[in-house]
This record gives sequence, C-alpha cells and structure tokens, in this order.
Amino acid sequence: MTEFIEKVKRADADYKMFGRAAVCAALSGGADSVSLLIALKELSAGCGFALSACHLNHGLRGEESDCDQRFCEELCFRLGVPLNSRKTVVSEFAEKHESLEETARRIRYDFFREALNALGGNAVLATAHTANDNAETVLINMTRGTGLAGLCGIPPVRGLGEFRVVRPLIYCTRAEVEEFLSECGQDFVTDRTNLSEEYTRNKIRRRVLKEILEINPSVLEAFGRMTKTLREDNAFLEELAEKALSENRTGRGYNASELAKLPSPIRSRAVRKILSEGSVEPSALRINTAAELLTKRSVRYNPCKDRFFTIRKGVCFVEKIEQHYRRFNEKRK
Repeated sequence: MTEFIEKVKRADADYKMFGRAAVCAALSGGADSVSLLIALKELSAGCGFALSACHLNHGLRGEESDCDQRFCEELCFRLGVPLNSRKTVVSEFAEKHESLEETARRIRYDFFREALNALGGNAVLATAHTANDNAETVLINMTRGTGLAGLCGIPPVRGLGEFRVVRPLIYCTRAEVEEFLSECGQDFVTDRTNLSEEYTRNKIRRRVLKEILEINPSVLEAFGRMTKTLREDNAFLEELAEKALSENRTGRGYNASELAKLPSPIRSRAVRKILSEGSVEPSALRINTAAELLTKRSVRYNPCKDRFFTIRKGVCFVEKIEQHYRRFNEKRK
C-alpha cells in the first residue's frame, strides 16, 4: 500500500472519519478529488463503508464544465462507484449582495446535503482538502485579520448529525496527490480558473506559499502541527464559553452582568454563540459591539435586519423584530 493511502488511513484513525456505513466523495474531476476517490475506493472494503460520489456542474465555464461532468461520470463508471451528478446554472440563483463565488458555494453545499440525505442519516461527505489547502486558508485569514479560530485552518472533521464533512487528504500535500495519480496512471481535469491570479486563494497559492516553501520545504507539515494545537486550544475555550452560558442561563436569555465579568476570550465566544442562536452572522464588529453592552441594564443593538441584540432588566438575548423602511421619497402618513 502506498504512502499516500497510509496517510489517508492515518487521518481516519486520528479523527474517526469512516466509522459510518456510507461515504460520499465530492468529485470535481480535479487532481485532489480524483485522488480522494481512488484512495477511498481502495479503502472502502477494508474499512467497511459503502462509497459513492457526487458532482455538481456549475455551468460557469460552458463546454469545459460539461467536459468535467462527463469525465467524472466515466471515471465513476470505470471504478464501479455510484455517482449523483447534476448540472445547475449557478449564476441564475445569485441573491442580493452575494458574489458569484458565494452563490456557487451555497448551491454546492445544498446539493451535497441532498446527496447525503438520499444515502440515509449515517452518511458523511468526504471533501478533497489537502495540507496545501489548510496552509492557504490560514494565510488568507491572516491577511484579513483573524482571531484564534481563523488560525485553526480547515478542520479534519466538521459538523454533527445529518451533515458531517470529513477531509481524508488533510495530511497529504498537493505534490503527493500528483505523485499518487502518476503512479496510478490516472489523468484528471484542470479548471483554468485555478490558474488565474484574479482570486485571492490563487495568489496565495501561486506566489506567497510558493515563496514560503522555498524558505522551509517542510512548512506544510509545520502548518499542520500548528493548526492541530490551536484547534485543541480553541476547543477548550469553546467549552468554557458553553459552561459560562449554561451557568448564567435565565429566563429567555442570559445574565448580562455575569457574562461581562468573564475573561475576554471566553466573553467574546459566549456572545458569538448568543448571536448565532439568534440567527445573526457573528462578525468581529458585531461580537465586540454586543460584548461592550453587557454592563448595561437595558439596551438594544441592531446588528442586522430584523434582529436585535437586546438587554432587558439585565437579561441579554437576540429577538426578531420586523423592520419596515420607507422609500426616500415616500411621504409620511
């Protein structure tokens, strides 16, 4: 068994990825996802899971996207892997204030959820994120300004219950992916948008990470060790925040003055959880603003449309209040 397969097995052993009856591989046709599918195919019998794949044709690159879909269909047929394949013109589903990239991701993960639901409640989604992707994610987050969570990189396992995502290639580098496919005599497709430096991740990949690898050829392993340690630290802080919320639960919310006394790392996490419970996307600005209000007896903060972070008689919570705005030239009645 190749070293590549051994790394996938180690990721499973470390994070208990395949302990369920069905694994669905997200397949784009690119090198990473093709190597993932082949590795999972080789491991499926020994690990005792049923393997399938899913492919979404975003319809963004015309005939090239259709060729990718045909490649995935032919590959799965040859390997004897059931494939759930669909073509969607993503640009037709864009919502207001949403980029095309964000729309594509939202549509893609909706499709993934449907694919898992079709397999039953014990299925997991396997994505082809590698050690390179993990390092790129950390570097991107650093350029934008991030806290501890952003430095944790890509979690090897994410989610519970109905939608669980695993990353079996998290210990494998892009170079190892290409070497493995070469050994297998397996080709793959190349998305030309991955070659363009118009996108931030591509700039990080093709310029920044390339330079760092020249300084330290083992930097991907170093990033892996760092993110593993930071995830453990972050998980501990998250547990403390959960404990603080549980101890200060009162009525419909939480004791604001007691939360205000918490150390900053715990307080900010507690506030983020409160915002998330109220369907508010917890940005740094929203978390910091809400946290600063915890010493107030009664106050209301509007972080987004129809949602208010409210402190009433010392109890903080998020409430939904519909907001209706008049047009600029609309007369008051």
